[in-house]
Amino acid sequence: MQVSINGKSVDIAQGSDLATVLSELGIRPEQCATAVNGEFVARPLRAERILSPNDQVMTFEPITGG
Repeated sequence: MQVSINGKSVDIAQGSDLATVLSELGIRPEQCATAVNGEFVARPLRAERILSPNDQVMTFEPITGG
């Protein structure tokens, strides 16, 4: 099935969860924050978030500093 990750169409297996997809793409969990369809998904909940066809996944680096 197709999902969009950071604006690029990606083919993933039906029933894939967000944590697995990020791992398969080589994205380390501590490197980014995530959102699916505009809703923040906390790191501990990524393995529970099953992706659906045409979901829009965004990853972004947390901003640190002062």
